[in-house]
Amino acid sequence: MAGQNLRVSVVVPAYNEEDAIGPCLDALLSQTVAADEIIVVDNNSIDGTAAVLRVYQDRIAAIREPRPGVYYARNAGLDAATGDVIVRIDADTRLPAHWIEQVHELFLDPTVAAVTGPARYYDIRLRGLIARADLLLRSAWARSTGQRLDWIYGANMAVRASAWRAVRGSLCEDRAIHEDVDLGIHLFHAGHRIIFVPTLAAYTSARRIRDSRRDFRAYLRMTESCYISHAALASSHAHRRAWLTNRLIMTFYFPLRLLHRSYQPDWPGIALPGRRAQALPTRKNPMSQR
Repeated sequence: MAGQNLRVSVVVPAYNEEDAIGPCLDALLSQTVAADEIIVVDNNSIDGTAAVLRVYQDRIAAIREPRPGVYYARNAGLDAATGDVIVRIDADTRLPAHWIEQVHELFLDPTVAAVTGPARYYDIRLRGLIARADLLLRSAWARSTGQRLDWIYGANMAVRASAWRAVRGSLCEDRAIHEDVDLGIHLFHAGHRIIFVPTLAAYTSARRIRDSRRDFRAYLRMTESCYISHAALASSHAHRRAWLTNRLIMTFYFPLRLLHRSYQPDWPGIALPGRRAQALPTRKNPMSQR
């Protein structure tokens, strides 16, 4: 099914995101084309996330996944979604107003199984320059596979429900890898077409850079681990591509950390008027909630 008849569901995994989830939902509810369904998966939060979700209870569905880790939260949300296309974003994602409208247009092409786009970090200095660097890196990754991607960016993605169901049983429950890269690899191996769309940008937080250098490097290496363990399923140069990218990013770890820690202006216009930027909590491993 394609075009105007498509139903679009949005899934947002959330763990201890009381400061982030409100602006995320405000951006979702301000789209030029509304989502047919918004599902927030509370991954056993112990802060005020549930209280924030109650404010939106007449406009969203909130479900609870007690098993810790975004793998389980993502699966619970995507399994519960009823749309023909399922959007998956993070709790700190802020979607521009035309994002879902653009998703509708992209899935007019029946050969497209999934789409992903670049990140624009809203809580860092020189964000325009950093956004261009992010776009350059992701575009290079897309060109390296001739726009038949073996990866997908979990904070900014949409997948046909039929493609999700086709690979659901083969996905890996492994805390040493990124669940979004794993999904992209399995979609690629099964012959589903993932495309990178440079204009499908999503705002997100740079909070991960506040991790220690050791922890940040370990987080990046989860991508390498994913390609090593899936060498027979991904493109032949996938691990080398990840290895080079991670070392390039680590070269700029300290400047990026400084740019993030020194940034305190208002939220972008897509957030609530008058809301001030806050230091969102960060976690070392998205699969362990630590």
